[in-house]
Amino acid sequence: MLTCGGLVIRLLVSFILIALTSAHAALDTRSVISPNGQLEFRLFIAEPEPGELYRIAYQVFDHGKRIMDTAFLGLDIFAQEPLLGENAGLIASSTGVDERHRYNWLIARYMQNGTLGRLLNVEVRAYDDGIAFRYVIPPSTPMMPIEIADEATEFQNVDGVTITEVRQGSYPPMRLAPLNASEVVTRLAAPTPFRADAPLTCPWRVIVIGKDAGILSDLNER
Repeated sequence: MLTCGGLVIRLLVSFILIALTSAHAALDTRSVISPNGQLEFRLFIAEPEPGELYRIAYQVFDHGKRIMDTAFLGLDIFAQEPLLGENAGLIASSTGVDERHRYNWLIARYMQNGTLGRLLNVEVRAYDDGIAFRYVIPPSTPMMPIEIADEATEFQNVDGVTITEVRQGSYPPMRLAPLNASEVVTRLAAPTPFRADAPLTCPWRVIVIGKDAGILSDLNER
């Protein structure tokens, strides 16, 4: 039978374990919020499953409610492992405001551990009617030239949210393939691998929330 003191100690241990687990699950969190304060994009590093390599991940919130749970980001580089976006460490980040085009932005810069310095930047824009993000691959010796075999960008399959893209150059168009019962993942149309020189700016992956598609007009113009 637990004494009052024993119960208090057990509760404290439980709270500490929960705190440690939560901190372990989401590392180096960065966020950007839409100009009206309603949409939030959180970018962080998390472990998909116990024992798996940590990956760059994100969540989306609307009015403080999580409308897209943890989904993972990454690119499959031809004949190289692991995914670009796995085993990554945040090395820098910056945020800002574009008042003219009414979005707030975040750029997070990552270096992949154990790969002789493969680099990946994630650029995010938060509009009042949606979120856009894209990969920017800076020059690095292990990827010269860049050869992308496929994408591994995940989205939670949520009602009321449109997932689309804004094309960039000759980068292959994307299609959405089921990943599991609640998620889809981007796959690139053939032919692959897609070859390019660094720096490479990939297409926008866009989450449109609501009926207003002003986000698409702005991204298409620039």
